[in-house]
Amino acid sequence: MKIFKTIINIILTLFIIVGISVLIAYIIGIKPYVVMSGSMEPNIKVGSVSFVNTRYPYEKIQVGDVIAFKRESIFATHRVVEITEEGFKTKGDANNVADGKIVPEEEYVGKNILSIPKIGYIIQATQTKAGKVILITTIVFILACAFFVIKPEEKIQK
Repeated sequence: MKIFKTIINIILTLFIIVGISVLIAYIIGIKPYVVMSGSMEPNIKVGSVSFVNTRYPYEKIQVGDVIAFKRESIFATHRVVEITEEGFKTKGDANNVADGKIVPEEEYVGKNILSIPKIGYIIQATQTKAGKVILITTIVFILACAFFVIKPEEKIQK
């Protein structure tokens, strides 16, 4: 029973740490995007989460930086290979040729600062109806365990 309580406490602590980290990231302009194609492989793999600094100035982007941009309703993350007066010429690392269109300032979202492999699959799963039910059920179960399994006198240690 003591091992079970320790596991619950660790999980709750991780939820709190991740929750606070995500909140702080959003406040300072860092947003996660799930990578859906292999155009940036092997550097950014399909299923990764790409963290984009949406407050990074357009004017500071340099050749070699990986940026996120929105064209029509699709977000893309590609590397800047050339800077022109019209905007950025981009190319996916796995692609043989540069993208056909220049990325103007209006389409620029931000600079990629970090990507974490495979986490995107989890995020995608939670976007489905079944995934949401499983996620909510798991959270409720963990909270119920924390509040009902651990006796009040055991919660406060003197």
